[in-house]
Amino acid sequence: MTSRWWAPARVNLIGEHIDYCGGRVLPMPIQFGTTVTASRHDGRRIVATSRNQSAAVEFAIGTRPSLPAGHWGWYVVGAVAVLQSIVDVDGLQFDVEGDIPASGLSSSASLSTALLAAGADALGVELSGLDLALAAQRIEHDHVGVACGLMDQAVIASGVRGAAYLFDCRTLSGRSIALPADMPSIWVIDSGKPRALVNSAYNNRRRETTAAAAALGCAKDRLADASVDEVDRLPGVLRKRARHVIGEQRRVADALAAIDGHDWIRFGALLIDSHRSLRDDFEVSCEELDCLVELLVASPGCLGARMTGAGFGGAVVALMENGANPVSLDGYRAVSGRIARAFEVRSFGGVQRRHG
Repeated sequence: MTSRWWAPARVNLIGEHIDYCGGRVLPMPIQFGTTVTASRHDGRRIVATSRNQSAAVEFAIGTRPSLPAGHWGWYVVGAVAVLQSIVDVDGLQFDVEGDIPASGLSSSASLSTALLAAGADALGVELSGLDLALAAQRIEHDHVGVACGLMDQAVIASGVRGAAYLFDCRTLSGRSIALPADMPSIWVIDSGKPRALVNSAYNNRRRETTAAAAALGCAKDRLADASVDEVDRLPGVLRKRARHVIGEQRRVADALAAIDGHDWIRFGALLIDSHRSLRDDFEVSCEELDCLVELLVASPGCLGARMTGAGFGGAVVALMENGANPVSLDGYRAVSGRIARAFEVRSFGGVQRRHG
């Protein structure tokens, strides 16, 4: 049996680095993503090819291939291991193709989810919703080495076209938030600076938030439960990390109110506040992202901008008046020496079967 599935990338509108702290987040599935075709075969071997990568991945079921850290093949290894925990895998061929134009849009969760959805379908197993999201997260945790939260996988598995997805990382429940017709355009601007989560400070930030939660008596991965007054008791770095988490949780609530009230000036201001907190308190931004945000906010038609994703490179999300385009890219190149690319994005819905 052959099965073909597509999983979107996502842009996180607001609620950054609080998914692994038990916070509420507001990502949106976008029109770019990853398509995986899975087909069964005899021989108890896994073969995976990608139009975006030069080398194929091949290994016998029950063995682990010799791959360098960060290699895309580890997502295949992880997907097969997760599927084997559900059903006997007698042999699979995966063919992968993606069109995600920038880093910071969760290409990893898109790939993981598409691999699982296509593989499970080819094997006659149904994985959907929260089960699919949790399975995709296991790939990251157990086989890639990134201690990510569940935000990306949740919106990719359960997102709805024309809406953002409000996901409560404490209760693991979510609901769609319809985006009004008069909402300004959402743009993603790729900084041109690549990032590598496994080799970055991402996992260290998770350790710091866990330590802050423990110091405040919060349950593990529940730092978002703390109050502003409690945060002031923490020492130095932990205080800064917790201050971002508590403030970002409040900004998500304020953003929901802004959407409900069609208050786009307020929504843009929240994006700017979020970036400042990520830059100063959580320290996951970089010169390129800061430069882009500064140039965008000063440009005509931009209501607000901030880094999106894990940080340390990647992309910026900007709220632009309808009909306006980011016009600061030449200035960015002059300052950073890098070429930025801008893409207007729209809500496109979650993982879905493809035909043909």
